[in-house]
Amino acid sequence: MLNPDRLEIHPGILAEAAEWFAVLGSGAVSKAEMEQWQAWLQAHPDHQAAWSKVEFFTHKFQNLPSQAASAALNQPDLYRRRTLKTLAVFGAIGFTSWQISRGRYLQEWSADYQTALGVGKTIILADGSKVTLDTASAFNVDFTTELRRLQLVSGEIYIETAADNAGMHRPFVVDSREGRVRALGTRFSVRQLPGNSQVSVFADAVEIQPGKPGANKLILHAGQATGFNSERIDAVAAINVERPAWSQGLLLADNMPLSEFLLQLNRYRHGYVTCDPQIADLRIVGSFPLNDTDRVLAMLAETLPVKISNPLPLWVKVLPR
Repeated sequence: MLNPDRLEIHPGILAEAAEWFAVLGSGAVSKAEMEQWQAWLQAHPDHQAAWSKVEFFTHKFQNLPSQAASAALNQPDLYRRRTLKTLAVFGAIGFTSWQISRGRYLQEWSADYQTALGVGKTIILADGSKVTLDTASAFNVDFTTELRRLQLVSGEIYIETAADNAGMHRPFVVDSREGRVRALGTRFSVRQLPGNSQVSVFADAVEIQPGKPGANKLILHAGQATGFNSERIDAVAAINVERPAWSQGLLLADNMPLSEFLLQLNRYRHGYVTCDPQIADLRIVGSFPLNDTDRVLAMLAETLPVKISNPLPLWVKVLPR
């Protein structure tokens, strides 16, 4: 089951999610506010993750305020009600101060190549290498006389490297926030997560070098996957696929918890899908089309003891049947 405490989300985004919770829960939401909330939710996957965390903690919300604060929440003063609800959620999600930073989003918006939510794209680079971007992904290209370098800003990319057509035999590398992945004539993918990079190899091999000086390197071979941070590389796991499922328009689940399945589905869908904690550990097995997420939800309702609810436009909840 997904543990919201372990989601690494910028405090400013958590604050925005808490404020939106206060607005939506105030009992007086205008059409303009509803449209603004929907736009905010769709703007970035981190917004959806923050909303998930806030929603998780709002199950405990009624127990958070003191008796006096609880009474104040029911007063007709709309501003007072929203402010108290926001402060209560701030306390629940565990921070007392924040500063909104848009540096990462500016990097994404200004990247050489990028995709929106639910959209994929394939790029042919100047050297003949092919790069496929997953949903909500971004990367920069920096080819010099000595190096063919991609900088992964966000999301995931799948690379099919080509021989250097400039005849200079320049190494091909992908730099994430945690370190460098050097291609050794290969097909591989790199995914940027908060504080961690994930690498899967589908042909030949790559060399992983965490960013901290002196950290151990690793050669990762075809049929293997791992993650790494700036200091160390995780244990190697086996994979048995020819290329990432998402690059073929599929979401694969092999005994995946429902909570994790919906988290992955959210990456390809406008709006937000969550589930009741009572059914979060239900297991999912199968192959699901990413181009029709409504159909995926219908399939869940057909095969699991769950039902689909729409408490707000673009907000879907999966509930026990």
